[in-house]
Amino acid sequence: MRPETSSRCHYSDRSPERRSNNEDRSVTKGHYRYQGAKGQVLGEFPENTSVMEQHLFILLFLIGVIPLILSVPRKYYLIQQERSWSDAQAYCRAMHSDLAIIKSDDNMARLQNEAQRQQFSSSAWIGLYSDINSWHWSLGNEAVGSMTNWHAEEPNNNYGHEECGVVSMVGWWDVSCRHAYPFVCFDDSETGNQRYIYISNSMTWHEAQVYCRQYHTDLASARDTNENSVIERLTSGWTWFGLFRDSWKWVDQTNFSTISWMPGEPDNALGNENCGYLNNSQAFDAPCSDLKPFFCYSAITGKEQIVKLKVQANQDVNDPAVKMTILEQIKQKVKNHGMAKNITVKWRKHPDGMVFHKKKENTTTVGKGEL
Repeated sequence: MRPETSSRCHYSDRSPERRSNNEDRSVTKGHYRYQGAKGQVLGEFPENTSVMEQHLFILLFLIGVIPLILSVPRKYYLIQQERSWSDAQAYCRAMHSDLAIIKSDDNMARLQNEAQRQQFSSSAWIGLYSDINSWHWSLGNEAVGSMTNWHAEEPNNNYGHEECGVVSMVGWWDVSCRHAYPFVCFDDSETGNQRYIYISNSMTWHEAQVYCRQYHTDLASARDTNENSVIERLTSGWTWFGLFRDSWKWVDQTNFSTISWMPGEPDNALGNENCGYLNNSQAFDAPCSDLKPFFCYSAITGKEQIVKLKVQANQDVNDPAVKMTILEQIKQKVKNHGMAKNITVKWRKHPDGMVFHKKKENTTTVGKGEL
């Protein structure tokens, strides 16, 4: 039987975070993806990631270390001054950390308590926005350059859900990623125009991306006029290629989560509704120029928490390389969620200098330690 050891994860808030760099969330050829029973992604790893590193991450996620660390306590401030979204953000960044980010039930409860304290029950800006200019190519997650071929009055984000691009002989359109169209793949193992493969079967954009990555390299990019012309000649109507943009996200560049949209939202009803506000614990979209009260937040600093960690392993978990692997997996997950400036994660040693301790419990060796 594998020895089971336990430790504790010790982490602390350091300082309020301003804004992190945009992270690459794409899954490219040569990566492994681990999913839970409900299809949720537990981890994505480069092909050269060791099996041990992958298993350690999955173990940390399943025992609750990762979700617990990512639930950062925040203090919220309701400012009952009506400002545009950008002016509200400038105020929050000057006086606190930023417009409110809500990533856990605890965050929501703290924000609601602040609203109740001020007897407030109306609409207020939060740190939620849609970056309508964040167009990228699926291949390499490369930002779209100066060459574009949008059709007149495109992109327009009609109905608030147009985050993928189609190509035809007369230009590009932004459309909902959930529609089904033929698509063009790119295969870097071929040469010349043979690298572009037209697939006549209709799929959603994400299904087409999966197909291209499985059987070729990725969806095709049109980074210059030559590439665009090659792709256009393959099409006979609207056709998926590798064009997409970020969906709604928080001001720290992480994906929108935790709170739900009001049914029917976002709808971009006025054509420029790219900022988010909260009303009755649900999200709505509105023009960023609208004037509303707003919620700011600050990370609660100085908090320390010890998380108990149990590990089953065939190797010596007190080996410096093994300890470093576990710690780096946790740190990377924290970084991916835009909180590397807020949290310090470190091993906590016992008086004898060891992190993990082993002890016998029935036939299982159990270790105690602190992280």
